[in-house]
Amino acid sequence: MDPRVKLFLFAAWFSSAFLCKSIYSLISLLVSSMIILALTGSLASVLSRLRNFIPIILLAFPLWTFLNKWSLFHASTGFDLSLGLFMTIRLLLIIMISMTFLISVKPTEIVRALNSLRVPPVVTAVLALALRTLYIIAEDYKSIKEAHTSRGLELDKGSLIKRVKSHIPLLLPLLIRSIDSAEKMVLALELRPTLLTSKRSSPLRARDLLITFGCLLLIALLLYCDSILVSSV
Repeated sequence: MDPRVKLFLFAAWFSSAFLCKSIYSLISLLVSSMIILALTGSLASVLSRLRNFIPIILLAFPLWTFLNKWSLFHASTGFDLSLGLFMTIRLLLIIMISMTFLISVKPTEIVRALNSLRVPPVVTAVLALALRTLYIIAEDYKSIKEAHTSRGLELDKGSLIKRVKSHIPLLLPLLIRSIDSAEKMVLALELRPTLLTSKRSSPLRARDLLITFGCLLLIALLLYCDSILVSSV
């Protein structure tokens, strides 16, 4: 699939989670999203990463149910079970869409899509370098952590303060490696500044246009049904 279509569909999918005002529409969107993920084979990987957010999702329900009168967006008089359930489902859907985006869309595809959408080359270059730098830092941190762990350094035991202090020896070599990588990247840009030049974009294929039109039609139908449900309440 074309990267531009991926970005557009994820933006529409993400926006629909905020545009739905009825809990029935939100549940329909959640169920349809899980069916699509199951058909594409990404449901297992998304659910495995979703486990880390279970405490946040469970905490959202009592907060929106009992403490909603202090909210800036959905203020109520007090106890509101439907609001708590609605906001919990919305949070679950937002996290699920974000996880799917991180799994399905590669950083290179994001850069290609922005470049095809006539975004200034400097912006796409900065984004590409930022994503590449984050990946390099993550890999350097992983290798430094494994090296210190093999020497007997315990990083995941003890209290929170002790674990924070245990990670301090990792910061200096990580900082040195990051500065060295930045210098190499600057030298590479000076020698071959092709990243700062714009590239011609290819037109969308018929399949991509058909997928985009179908998804937009389904989202429009969902929002139309949502408006009918809200008006009928």
